[in-house]
Amino acid sequence: MNDDNVAQDGIGEYEAQFKKSMADIAAYQAKAESEIAEIRTIIKGIGEKQDRTEMLLQEVSEQQKDFSTNWGKLVDSLVEGGLVELLNERGMEVYRIHPRQKVSYVQQDGTRKDREFDIVVANSEDVVVVEVKTTLKPKHIKRFVESMKDFSRYFPYYAKMRVYGAVAYIRCDSDTDRFAYKQGLYVIRATGDSASILNDSKFKPKSFTQVSSRPPTAHLRAVPDC
Repeated sequence: MNDDNVAQDGIGEYEAQFKKSMADIAAYQAKAESEIAEIRTIIKGIGEKQDRTEMLLQEVSEQQKDFSTNWGKLVDSLVEGGLVELLNERGMEVYRIHPRQKVSYVQQDGTRKDREFDIVVANSEDVVVVEVKTTLKPKHIKRFVESMKDFSRYFPYYAKMRVYGAVAYIRCDSDTDRFAYKQGLYVIRATGDSASILNDSKFKPKSFTQVSSRPPTAHLRAVPDC
């Protein structure tokens, strides 16, 4: 084999290696571009999820704001005029009204608990405790009835008075108002700027006066002392 043939073979091998390298580079670039496109798709998806998350958080925030606004309006409307007159019309001659009565107490295990009653209306012999909800559910009734068992212990001032319960709401789950009625509670529905008691003339309110079987304890403290 002469020198020209050797040189030609070397050039051919070089060209083949060069073409293979270029093909490898092109394949690598295509793979890299594909991976970059995939990363961009993932980043776009993350951005869209973040946008949706922010929208959901905004909706939750607005719902919480609406809840607080509606609840506050309902409490204010009951305190400012409707509640006392409604109960008076039912023969419950109350005249003192105390919104948001709080009690702070220490349980037997040493933990501190706080409980708030939305509205308390009273005269010298009777007291009606009102639980206020924008949307009334059965679980609210059960929790309220259970807390009412200790109301006279929370507030010794009312210990010798007749204690009754009521629920006030804007909306309620199906038959929740009927469930409240059967628990011996006054049922008050707010519609617009007015409210009405739904209980019929046969209704007999349940007395929660000292119904707790637990003995009074010195570590219960009402805030404020009413």
